[in-house]
Amino acid sequence: MKKFTLPLNYKNITLRPMRESDLVDEERWNTVETEWGEWDAPWEEDEPFDMEAEREKLLKKIANPPVVYSVAELDTDEGRHIGGLNHYYIDDDKSLKAVGIAIPPIDARRNGYGKNAFILWIAYHFANSDAEEIYTQTWSGNMPMIKLAEGIGFVEIGRIKGIRKVRGAKYDALTFSITRIDFYKRHKDVEVGK
Repeated sequence: MKKFTLPLNYKNITLRPMRESDLVDEERWNTVETEWGEWDAPWEEDEPFDMEAEREKLLKKIANPPVVYSVAELDTDEGRHIGGLNHYYIDDDKSLKAVGIAIPPIDARRNGYGKNAFILWIAYHFANSDAEEIYTQTWSGNMPMIKLAEGIGFVEIGRIKGIRKVRGAKYDALTFSITRIDFYKRHKDVEVGK
């Protein structure tokens, strides 16, 4: 199978590997501009951001780039770095590939960047795997992510009631999926290994 690699462009965004200069943004997003963390698994306790440890990990990744990236950085078509995407396996099950996205700058949301990035990231992972279905997970209080997932064509396939506690309230844990066939029916213009 042919592997497709980063960087990739789609409409008004670029997905690319992380570079050392991105660490300044990562530090700011993890120490000062932290509002995005109220949406991205706010029940988890994050370790304090360690610039030197992050730099060391990044330099190792740059020296030995993966065949298929599990994280990508997100730039606007003007070259502004606005966030990133990841992929992971649900419960470490290699048959359950899931994707996620974070756009920390508030002014970079609600303008199509996230939708276009998520579409391209899903296409990238379909092109670089034999997965017939890709998943995403969130919580019932994260309406922006729910709308993004449903707008792309994900359907809810799992709900665990009241398992997520956020700011004193209980929310449901949600799992969504989209099949390769349904994805390409909806997004015919994505050309990553189609």
